[in-house]
Amino acid sequence: MKVLLGSWFTLPRLGTAAFSALMKQGVKYDRALGFRLDVDTDLGSAMTTLRSALGEDVELDLRCIECGKDACPGCRYSSMCDRAKVSSLCLCAEHSSGADAFDTYRRAYAQSLIS
Repeated sequence: MKVLLGSWFTLPRLGTAAFSALMKQGVKYDRALGFRLDVDTDLGSAMTTLRSALGEDVELDLRCIECGKDACPGCRYSSMCDRAKVSSLCLCAEHSSGADAFDTYRRAYAQSLIS
């Protein structure tokens, strides 16, 4: 299962112990939208709980700070990136490939602080 940080996703019924653990770990829940991991979530613990409850691997992907798309596909650092420990502010392959990537990141980061 793939989970995009900051996006809503659905899960099968987990049982009260797993649901309670996810809530304590800062996972957001909305009856209509489902679950959401965000920067306030204890990502390491939540990912462990999800993997255990689902019995399958759960992959966390990050959102591009510039365009909002999934930033992980095509990322040259993907194989060595621990997404539960790095900043949630990444650039997708399209926005990180140019010579102005740092300026793009800096501008988008500054804008995220304002909004």
